[in-house]
Amino acid sequence: MIFSIYIINKAGGLVYNKDYSEGLSKLTSNEYLVLAGTFHGVHAITSKISPVPGSSGIEMLETDTFRIHCFQTLTGTKFLLVADPQQPSIDHTMKKIYECYSDYCVKNPFQNPEMPIRSEQFDVHLLKLVKSVGGLVVSHTLQQQQSQYNSNNNQYQNVQPYNTSSVDPSAQGSSNLPPTLPNIASSGLGLGV
Repeated sequence: MIFSIYIINKAGGLVYNKDYSEGLSKLTSNEYLVLAGTFHGVHAITSKISPVPGSSGIEMLETDTFRIHCFQTLTGTKFLLVADPQQPSIDHTMKKIYECYSDYCVKNPFQNPEMPIRSEQFDVHLLKLVKSVGGLVVSHTLQQQQSQYNSNNNQYQNVQPYNTSSVDPSAQGSSNLPPTLPNIASSGLGLGV
């Protein structure tokens, strides 16, 4: 069972956290920030004091009731996964979480890697991933979030992409051309081009 996912930026700031289990005691916003900063510091120190040269720091912290797995990217972003000690295939799950992050956060031109992640698509795809891994105790709030996303997403399913095969390139002033910069400039919108 996956309990929580945290994403920490390269400076040690918490940019994302989500709890997936009803039984967890809720932390305050400040406690989440302290948790992220503390783990970031311990991770940095352990990479320095490791007897193995070139160590990347803590990869797993194990207790009797949970494990904290850490996956660090080449850019220094850390993905923390709090899971049951018997949860199988954690490495595969961590790579899938990173793929979701890459698809819905890194490729988003409006998302700064140092700022908190506010992506509904990322939340929903991460929830689907956690559900597919199994053992998820879905809270009522998470169910509402996914149903709201699904209902919002349905309105875009019937939108057809722009058909470029019917465009005649010789018809510069034609209304069937897509709104490119030369077409907008020739329409007299005053762009000064």
